Amino acid sequence: PFRRLLLGIAGPAVGSSRQLPSVRVCEPPTSNLVPDFIKNSLNRPELADVEFLLMPNGGSQRILYAHRLVLAASCEHFQTMFTSGYAEGSGSSGCLRLDLPDWVSARPMLWMLAYLYQGFDVQKAQAVAYELDRRESSVPETSTASAANWVSRRRLAKLQFADDDAGEDLCCLLRLSEYYDLGHLKQWTENQLQRLLTPENLVALTTHAYFCNASQLLRLCVYHLQQLYSELVGQDDWEELEPAIKELVLTDLGNDSSATTV
Repeated sequence: PFRRLLLGIAGPAVGSSRQLPSVRVCEPPTSNLVPDFIKNSLNRPELADVEFLLMPNGGSQRILYAHRLVLAASCEHFQTMFTSGYAEGSGSSGCLRLDLPDWVSARPMLWMLAYLYQGFDVQKAQAVAYELDRRESSVPETSTASAANWVSRRRLAKLQFADDDAGEDLCCLLRLSEYYDLGHLKQWTENQLQRLLTPENLVALTTHAYFCNASQLLRLCVYHLQQLYSELVGQDDWEELEPAIKELVLTDLGNDSSATTV
């Protein structure tokens, strides 16, 4: 008892003016930390578990890196692929390797992937994809394959645009959006391609829209084919046009003429 009394009189707490210590909690990391990390992880091999192998005709192979979780969360096609036990092959470090058709170019493919990573913001995805392609590609692609290869097979006029790079990218993007069943991206691309439509590329772009099941762009192209019908008939472009497209043009023309006479 006396010891306690002495400690109370002469102990370290005697005469101290210090306040009672408190336990504080610092600010949490920003809520954007994880989403931003995921968005910026596209084409970074460190944590990737999916490899897209580009095999362009006449060009060198190139690998694009992605992540199953992001792809499955943003695209039903990939979700079905990854949850159904599908595996095309093993890439480096045990990653799932997906071989892409030879008509796929790196920049449109990066654009499509960035669209999935960037919350379906097409224009932000384009900026990200073009920057990634600029940094990663030291040598320009030399592939002669085209996303509109069915057009060349039919010996139709080559797709020509005021901006060839933009037109080629959009044509490939349209086909990719059909390939992976991305409805919003497909419609956005149709909208952009309609602005590049000219009499010179009308037949070729109509064919591309037809094979990509781009119904809105196809309707627009068919409308313009109807307006130019008298000039097209007898030309090689018209004669070599897909029979189904000709039928669309002629059927609508017939409906229009019958409606006029009624």
